[in-house]
This record gives sequence, structure tokens and C-alpha cells, in this order.
Amino acid sequence: MSGRRAMRSSSPVSGLRRAQLSFTQVLGQSVSAVAPSAVMVTLPALVIPAAGRWALAAFIVTALLMTAVGYCVSQFATRMVAVSGLYSYTVKGLGPVPGIAAGWSVAIGYAAAAMASVLGAGSYLSALLGRIGVPDGPATIAALAVVTGAVALTLMVRGIRLSAKTSLTVEVFAIVVAAVVLVIAFTTAVASGHDPPRNAAPESHSALGFALLLAITSYVGFESAGTVAREAQRPFVTVPRAIRWTPVALGVLYTFAAAMQSTGTIRAGIGSVPIVLTLPASAGSGATALSIVMELGITASWFACVIGSTTALSRTLFAMGREGVVSERIGRAHRRYRTPHVALCVAMPIIVVVPVVYLFIAGSSRDVMLGLLALSAHGYVGAYLLVCLATPAFLHRIGELTRIPLLVGITTAVLMIAIIVWAALTVDSPVWIATAVYAGLLATGLALFALRRHAVPDLAQRVGVFDETVAGDVFADYNPWEVRR
Repeated sequence: MSGRRAMRSSSPVSGLRRAQLSFTQVLGQSVSAVAPSAVMVTLPALVIPAAGRWALAAFIVTALLMTAVGYCVSQFATRMVAVSGLYSYTVKGLGPVPGIAAGWSVAIGYAAAAMASVLGAGSYLSALLGRIGVPDGPATIAALAVVTGAVALTLMVRGIRLSAKTSLTVEVFAIVVAAVVLVIAFTTAVASGHDPPRNAAPESHSALGFALLLAITSYVGFESAGTVAREAQRPFVTVPRAIRWTPVALGVLYTFAAAMQSTGTIRAGIGSVPIVLTLPASAGSGATALSIVMELGITASWFACVIGSTTALSRTLFAMGREGVVSERIGRAHRRYRTPHVALCVAMPIIVVVPVVYLFIAGSSRDVMLGLLALSAHGYVGAYLLVCLATPAFLHRIGELTRIPLLVGITTAVLMIAIIVWAALTVDSPVWIATAVYAGLLATGLALFALRRHAVPDLAQRVGVFDETVAGDVFADYNPWEVRR
């Protein structure tokens, strides 16, 4: 037995239930974390003015870029079951310190996306209630954001299957609604002879870097299927499949949505609601009903994104708790529901309180939404950058490196660096503020790791946990998983 490590008596991520989610439910985790239906009718309305005639190209380029990221992530997902996804993947490729940077970076991305989604759901619910006379404003949005967070927390604590089914059902409904409304708006505009808007060339060129960063936010979260790998059936098949195909499907949806909105018939409002879309008057008497249905669908999509992003965040924090990077209490699982309830209960109040406070300070939910989305994009792009660099290093370490993953990993990392620098240097854009906040939060996470290393001497060797076959699996009526390090 020399040279072989003794088999563990329990998995490092024990407590989470195994083999619960089908491929459809794993796919639902990736889809809900992205909130594609909300993106379909909101992000193009923001990207088109910034990118001008390059708007469609921006979505196509970012679709290819995110597909490349998915290829890199799938190299890990086919070889290990890690509930913290990008965090553990980067540790296995680049080591503990870059891995910790990736872990906190993706945690920032998940948290900021969940915050934006809570605010989005509250804003659209406020708009819907405003149609029946309920006063609109920050107080109403804040109250509805609290309700949204409470309902989402209840579903997530009760079980991954319940939350996955709910978010997937909600998101499918929302995508269908968004697609139908966009087609109706486009065909109505074409029938009435509406001319596409013309954007000034200098404006489209000066803000193109910011437009590309916004377009990237349309895809972020697709990799979160990796965070439910422990709870997935056939994880080495279902998780990589979801990660590889989600950005491709999203690219088709977003290109379609951008083309439908290129006539300028659906526009973003600038009031208290972040992005409430307005159908053209030429849509006829049914415009109001369509707007209500569309707002209901977008509300549902933001709610699904709250569940998807917070689910991924909680699994990342759960793994950090098991390792000792954060308090070990955060690494506890509910005895009955087998969910990371402590991580969820710690994360959700922050996810709700931060955007609500930000809203009362800024006074505009649209500005808050843009700020949180920009911060989220930084978190995701930072983690994507590191995992792309980790891919060839990991494959080289296990003796499986070939030319394609080397080229894809390095090229994708370079392109993401170029986009985020370009966006940060864009004149009159708020990206540099998000960059500064992101840098401060990331530095805080790294400082916390340095402090925890004094309390946990072997912390550097403990990070990057993943699910492993244990002694009980060998003797129980269970199909054990072979996990390569």
C-alpha cells in the first residue's frame, strides 16, 4: 500500500446530499444564475447605445469568449467534483494563493449579481404594484427586496432540488415571455415603418470597451453548475455538458434579442425602476398588457437569479468554511435538508442590505443596478482569468496537457485582461469605481487568508477541497466516483 493515500472515512464536503440533481436541474443552476430573460430585454438596451453599430458583434465576441472559458472550466469539471467550482479548480492549477484570489473574486461576482437581482426583482415588483396604485419609490423597492430575499432563502434552505426546480421553471417561463414580447415589438415596428436609430460614431467607439464588459455580464454565472457537482447525478457528465453548452445557447438568445431591439422600439427608462422597458405606441391597445406580462417575466427572472447566484455563493463559502479560510461554522450543513444553511443565512442578509442601503444613498435603482453589475463583472472576469491560466498548469501537472487547452487558456486570459482594462479606461464610465471597490474587496479577502494562516498553520494545504470516494462508498450499494487530483 506504499505510495497510496489511505481512503478517507468521510468526504471533505460531506453534509451535502449526493446525486440529487438531473442534467436538466444542473443546467437550471447555470441558467438561473445568468437570468437570461432579464438580460435579453435589459442588457441590449444598455449595450446598443454604447456599442452603436457594433452591438451585435459585441454579443457574438463575448459569446465566443465565454465559450472558451467554458472549455477551460470543463477541463476541471470532467476530472473532479468541487462544490466551490472555480475556486478549487484554480487551487489545483496555480496553488493556494492564486486559488484564494479566484475564490474571493468569484464570491464577489456571485454576491454582487445576487444583490443586483434582489434589487431588480424589487424594482419590477414595485412597477407592477404601481399599476394598481401602490406608491412607488425606494421604500417600496426596499420592502419588496427584503421579501424577495426571505422567500429565496426559505427555498434554498429547504433543499437544492426544490430551489433548482423552482428557478428553472421560473426562468423557462420568463424566457418564453421575453422572446414573445420582443418578437411582437419588432414586428409591430417593422409593420409601422419604424427606422432604426442612428448612433453617433464617436460615442459608439469611445464606449465600446464598456459595452464589451456589459456584454460579458450577460453570460457570467454560467459556470456555477460546478458548484452543485456534489449534488448532481453523473457529475462528470452533466456538469461539463451544462458548462460547455450554456454560453452557446445564451449567445443565440442574446444575439436574437439585440437584433429585435435594434429598431429602438423598446427602450430603457431612467426613472426609479432600473430598466423598465417601454413598448411602442404602435403596438396598439395590447401594449399595456404586453408590458405587464413582460415585467412579470423579468421579475421572475431576477428572482431565479437570486436563487442561482446565492446557491453558488453559499457552496463557495461552505467549502471555505470546511477548509478554515473562514469560520468553520459556515462549513456546516443542515442535518435534515442537507444544505449549507449557515452560509445561506450569513450571505442573504448582506445580499439584501447592501443594495437597499446603496439605493437610499444613490436615489436611483438604475444607477445602483449598473454599479452592482459592473462590480459583479469584475469578480467573474477576475476568476475566469485565473481559471483560464490554471487550465494548462493543471493539465501539465497531471501529464495531460495538449496544444489546444494551452492556446485556449492563454489567449482567453489575454483577451479578458484587454477588455477589462479598456473598459476601466473608458471616458465618462463608472467602471473605474467598480474596479476600485473590487480591488479593495479582493485585497481584504487576501489579507483575511494571511491572518487565518497564523491560526491554521496547514491552511495552504487544506484549500481546494473536493468530493472524494470514501470507505463507506466501497462497501455500500453505491457507484463510487473516481476523482483524480
